[in-house]
Amino acid sequence: MNNRELNIDGTPILSRIISAVAMGIYHVFVFEGGSRSSKTYSIIQFFIQYALTNQDKPNRVVIARKRATWLQSTVWNDFKTILMSLGLLRYCRINNTLKIIRLGTTTFEFIGLDEVQKLHGLTTDIVWINEAMEATKDDFDQLEQRTTRFSILDYNPSAEEHWIYDTVCPRPDCYFDHSTMLDNPFIPENSRRKILSYEPTEENYANGTVDIRKWKIYGLGLRATIEGLVFSNWEIIDSIPPWVTKRWNCLDFGFTTDPTAAAEVGFYKNCLYIDERFYQTDMLTRDIIKAGKTRCKPLEFICESADPRLEKELRQGGLKTHKVKKYQGSVEAGIDFMKSCQKIYITAQSLNAIKEFKNYTYQQDADGKWLNEPVDDYNHIIDGVRYVCLERLMGKPRTAKRKTVPKGTFR
Repeated sequence: MNNRELNIDGTPILSRIISAVAMGIYHVFVFEGGSRSSKTYSIIQFFIQYALTNQDKPNRVVIARKRATWLQSTVWNDFKTILMSLGLLRYCRINNTLKIIRLGTTTFEFIGLDEVQKLHGLTTDIVWINEAMEATKDDFDQLEQRTTRFSILDYNPSAEEHWIYDTVCPRPDCYFDHSTMLDNPFIPENSRRKILSYEPTEENYANGTVDIRKWKIYGLGLRATIEGLVFSNWEIIDSIPPWVTKRWNCLDFGFTTDPTAAAEVGFYKNCLYIDERFYQTDMLTRDIIKAGKTRCKPLEFICESADPRLEKELRQGGLKTHKVKKYQGSVEAGIDFMKSCQKIYITAQSLNAIKEFKNYTYQQDADGKWLNEPVDDYNHIIDGVRYVCLERLMGKPRTAKRKTVPKGTFR
């Protein structure tokens, strides 16, 4: 079945994958590129076509990420969404518990590199490590030596030095592909506009959105580490420990471009704990109420005060809400408190929260000097956590007392 019969609107990357695999001389395929360049989407399209055009034999494809919990809301959901858009989902056998999709004679198994028992003794025809910069060289070596046909790695180049650059890309049997958002004719306008806002132009400097490193990584797809990060005192844990009894929900409003973000926030012995609950655009009031009741624990919601009407509607809908009281310098004060914590722990399933902490940076001026004001981006859950700090963990801000002058005296 060809692309026309499948009704696949192919990207330039899809065409390059098909041509490179057809050559039969490569054993590993590396796809490096910026955000929204369609790497992941194109690779999924390729695998669907591969399954439908190789039905003369059984095929086993292992699709892996560093942690199993990161698969659910990313490539696992993306794969099913694309199958549905092509009208193929009804022809698949899907095991949602084991994370297995069978299409024709091809079986796709979604595995976390932290699932040791599943990986033990595993053999496969093809392996794809999604977001491969998260993986170690040993992760790749263990999978590749058990792979009979070829391997695929894809990533945003968020480091200037990495084992993939040194040991995989130089191999004579490696196909290397570099892409940017210009390779994606279907990029949503909001995403395109956001990425372009990082570019060091006069207008973007005036708007305070310039981020040279993010522009290199997400716009141009170049290798660069992200500098000027606001937070470094964080790490990933499996779940919030039961002894963390001080807990609240945080809520940051968004709609079309920015998501509405909610998380559970705990505090114990000068450590913050964050567990993402939902992170979604285009949420109406009724959607937030439903998600707040079904996906969050019955705790107080500390939310922003920018939309008092929405906050009132949430209270009327049954959520216990409390508006943050903002004041001059409250953003800096909240960030300083978070930075002063001994550690910030983020649960492994909090994929968007982790992404924010990896990308939340300070602004730079035109000379490259770091300013003491963060870029207003990658901060939706972070803002929510800051609201909790301001309202429930920090002392009230001091206001200067007005001096009184005794009667009968002159200034």
